[in-house]
Amino acid sequence: MPNLRKVCIPAIILCAALLPLSAFADEAPAGKTVNVQLKLGEDKIIINEQAVVVEKPYITNGATLVPLRVITSAFGAALSWDSETQTVGLKSGTTTISLQIGSTTATVNGKTEQLEAAAELANGTTMVPLRFIAEKFGAKVTFDEKTSSVNISGTQSASSSDNAGIDSDVGKTQIGNSFHGWSMKYPSGLIKDYQSFTEDYVSFEDANGEFTLDISVDSDMAENLSQDALINLLADQVEETILEKTYVTEGGRSYARILTKGGGEMYEYRAYQNGDKVYYLYFTITKAENYKNPVKYSAYKDLMDSFKTSFPASDKSLKDLSMVKDGQRTYTDETYGFTLKLPADWKKGSTKGETITFTDAKGVNSVGFRITSKKDGDSVQTWAERNNKIFTDLWVPEYRKVEPERTLTIDGTQALARRTHNTFDLKSWDATENVYIIKGDYKYFMYFQFEKQDTLSESFIQSTLESVKIGKSSASIGTIKDLGESYDRTLKSVVKNKTYNYSINIPTYWKAESSKASSDLLKYTYEFGAFLVGVKESDTLSPSDLVATMKQGMQADSKSIQIKEVENRTETIAGAKAQWVVWDVQEYVSTVCAFQKNGMTFFVYASHPKAVNTEFMKNLIGDTIKSIQVTN
Repeated sequence: MPNLRKVCIPAIILCAALLPLSAFADEAPAGKTVNVQLKLGEDKIIINEQAVVVEKPYITNGATLVPLRVITSAFGAALSWDSETQTVGLKSGTTTISLQIGSTTATVNGKTEQLEAAAELANGTTMVPLRFIAEKFGAKVTFDEKTSSVNISGTQSASSSDNAGIDSDVGKTQIGNSFHGWSMKYPSGLIKDYQSFTEDYVSFEDANGEFTLDISVDSDMAENLSQDALINLLADQVEETILEKTYVTEGGRSYARILTKGGGEMYEYRAYQNGDKVYYLYFTITKAENYKNPVKYSAYKDLMDSFKTSFPASDKSLKDLSMVKDGQRTYTDETYGFTLKLPADWKKGSTKGETITFTDAKGVNSVGFRITSKKDGDSVQTWAERNNKIFTDLWVPEYRKVEPERTLTIDGTQALARRTHNTFDLKSWDATENVYIIKGDYKYFMYFQFEKQDTLSESFIQSTLESVKIGKSSASIGTIKDLGESYDRTLKSVVKNKTYNYSINIPTYWKAESSKASSDLLKYTYEFGAFLVGVKESDTLSPSDLVATMKQGMQADSKSIQIKEVENRTETIAGAKAQWVVWDVQEYVSTVCAFQKNGMTFFVYASHPKAVNTEFMKNLIGDTIKSIQVTN
């Protein structure tokens, strides 16, 4: 389980990420009809014929102020909060609004506008100007002076509901997750900051900045853990000074509890178990003095005590945070403007650059999505052919297979698909479905990678591709160069090591793992292989001794490893006599070269699978080793 303190994403970052406009379409599709009725001074508001009790609306400087929750409930607006600057971020459809408590200016889609009245805090509730926000979201507001009644009518953008990520707030007094099976009270002002893709971690913040609450779930745990075992699991999350550590049984609930203090804040940790799941609560009271305030702490404890390791789906007052429907989970990427659905047990991998990956529960099969800019004059056909050439150039013919390309339609756009197969041992074959899509100025490459070709599910590929929607990417996205367009394995650059007075011509597409000019060991990686250049400051260690020592070291790592000598010859490197050995090491080819110069022993080690040991690769490794030059 990840440390809750390290996983939590600050609200200010989320606010900044949310504010840029990134709708999925130029015009949002029609959504639900919105009708809100309220009276000044009354705490009951009617939203689409459902009554909701809130802080009483009132008038300030001629503007009607209503609780922030009225806006999120009526319009399904996505909400963010920055407690440091007391800034509220709201997004509905293609409209993004930013308001700061006490300020009479607002930002609408990046432009500053004037407000009649500033947003303010009343009895701990954030109150915002109703007409300004509602009209910016495309609604009509009417006011009846005789009855002091306000009526709002409009349409909730369909994309608003999607962006909010959870169902409407209307009539909801509890919140929870049906997939992981938990629920709790849903007080006014509780804002969801972040939720992981697999929903096993979610963080909340109080709109007034008094507290934060993180909930994490560990599955597949040993059942019926002892009290001490649960306390120890919880203690692994603690970084502060422990004030209390105990096991609590009250009100039909049992849980481990740890209280800590640090940096002017109080922290209460809890751990519950139900079956093979352990639920962790991490509650931060931002001002330590509030912990000692009986009224404040009573409200905090009431919220924590409401946590249950169950989700009663029939309860209509319960708001479901889970995005899982019919065993599928929707992933939405607002930055790149695409969505897709995957099985609920799949996990999101780490994002590397422009590539987003997902893996199945066992971490064996994967789906990837990569976005790059379109080159002038490029088409899916030329793009696919270019990538196919990279694949066929890389693999030895008997270790690869390429199926004919196929045309298909994804989200109304014509695309190409080509399936490739490769193996490292000529026994088990991997299979990859490569899909090429171009829309607007960007290229979308999607791949399905399966460890064994017989696990490739045609229905899974088809259903996933049918779920893909590609819309408008964020305005912050610029040019993303596709390195495959300039992929040239013949280009080299000169790397100089000034400490040991040598240079070597390294292929530019190799990735440097350690290449400091002063290092006695340079390391590069290439197609499933590694290339090392090292120096030993000794003229007593002969090249043959060094080669023998390296061989012994390989065998020491694994006694079952079989090393077969393929070549053993003498070469001239940097004007010196060098021993050059090629080994067949099971499914790998390893090349070792060693020579002495200027009282030092230089050595090179290169190793890669036989599957990529093409004539080009053999020549490339040889030419790179022979390029070494040593100066006095």
